[in-house]
Amino acid sequence: MPRSLEFKLSPKGKPFSFSINKVNRTKLYGRVELLTFDNFDQKCELASLARDGATVIPYGGTASGYINTDGLWIERDQLDPIDADGNLIEEVETSFGRTNQLSEIKSIDEFLDHPIRLTYALNNTDTLPAKVQKKLDDGSIFRFDFSYRGGPDTSPAFIMADEAGKVWMLIGESSDIEFIGFEQAAVCAATHQNDSETDDDGFDFDML
Repeated sequence: MPRSLEFKLSPKGKPFSFSINKVNRTKLYGRVELLTFDNFDQKCELASLARDGATVIPYGGTASGYINTDGLWIERDQLDPIDADGNLIEEVETSFGRTNQLSEIKSIDEFLDHPIRLTYALNNTDTLPAKVQKKLDDGSIFRFDFSYRGGPDTSPAFIMADEAGKVWMLIGESSDIEFIGFEQAAVCAATHQNDSETDDDGFDFDML
């Protein structure tokens, strides 16, 4: 059963809800699975070779875990998030357990500055407030802080409607890309000079 998120446009506004349905490439285009067979027409299975160079670990034979400084196994819920200075980070609750406050972004650039990693189709479970419906129809984009399970941080989420009136929620991440102008020189990570003649293709940028 799809989970639902509750929103409000203003602190004193009427709450409204959407059920969410994750959209991915598999649902849109289907999927292709590549099967590999050996010389005897037996299906090959993925495996890993351990560091000893002799032990073969079948697919699903490894897992991640947590140990403390004494080498003892601990559960995930025993961990406390801290920042770079060692200070305890206050965790946020899941977005499904609260009423999420929406804010309208001022410029489309605010949305375009965020690479999108997840997309959800939204279905309103009740009638939207008239003000919210009108803003969505007019092309407004809303933003809120989203956390699926709760934890130390949130992700920027955007809600908008397409030309057909379908409402979408897009989960992104902040971009730290800095743009430079034509008069600025880019900083290259490599420090060595290219002395190889084979790497010089003779292309002259003055030709442009």
